[in-house]
Amino acid sequence: MHLAKWKTYLNYTTLTLLSFVMVFPYLWMLIISVKPKNEMYSGSILPSSLHFDNYIRVFTETKMLLYLWNSVYVSVIIIAFQILSAIFAAYVFAAMKQRWVQFIFVIILATYMLPSAVTYIPSFIIISKMDLLDTHLGYIFSESISIFAIFFLRQTFVGVPKDVIQAAKLDGAGHLKLIFTVYIPYSKNAIASLILIAFIYSYNNYMWPSLLIKSEDNMFVTIGLRRLFMTQAGYGMDFPLAMAACAVSLLPMFILLAVSNKRIIQSMSSLYVNK
Repeated sequence: MHLAKWKTYLNYTTLTLLSFVMVFPYLWMLIISVKPKNEMYSGSILPSSLHFDNYIRVFTETKMLLYLWNSVYVSVIIIAFQILSAIFAAYVFAAMKQRWVQFIFVIILATYMLPSAVTYIPSFIIISKMDLLDTHLGYIFSESISIFAIFFLRQTFVGVPKDVIQAAKLDGAGHLKLIFTVYIPYSKNAIASLILIAFIYSYNNYMWPSLLIKSEDNMFVTIGLRRLFMTQAGYGMDFPLAMAACAVSLLPMFILLAVSNKRIIQSMSSLYVNK
């Protein structure tokens, strides 16, 4: 019994230390964001006074609000396309047992194993020929299909009870009715967590958008932050402003995580059980 208590204490201590290590960069970012510029290299960790006006300057001296809007609305459109296409593709791969269907599924998974950088050149050429460079439409078109979303929902659809599917078929349900009355309601937690995962990926994506988007009015928050660091925080000129902008850019992510935390855990655990 005594050994079990010490093991519990050790586990909680380890988790606390690991949590602090993970949270520390965010705490450091918040501390710097409220520091005055002349105290950046003073050697003190805490600021002598809190300068929350750095957050006001983010919206008055930069285009952060525009960057946030571009990232959010483009991510929402991309998620809609990815979820819709993944639902129909996952249904095909989960419900149809023909060998050629499963062979196509294996090929699709094999493409997911390729580094994303491999697709940059051919994708750039295609979008260029479509005259969609430096447009949100070109980026949305290139990100409208997600292999991970297809795989994720397929694993969830496989776990739908066979009795429920057979009962729906006896009632005369076709493919569309099965999808919208059986598969989607059963997989609502997985779809909710997939929406969050897709948003995080699209919102934080930098490399591919930086190759497509060049005009400042079309920039996303990741590109805008880099531009802000290069113009405002270069050589330590205005790090508090840059850190305040980083803190503001994290707000949509924290809100989504706070709202969807339980659904993510439920969907991930069900995915593990179905596997």
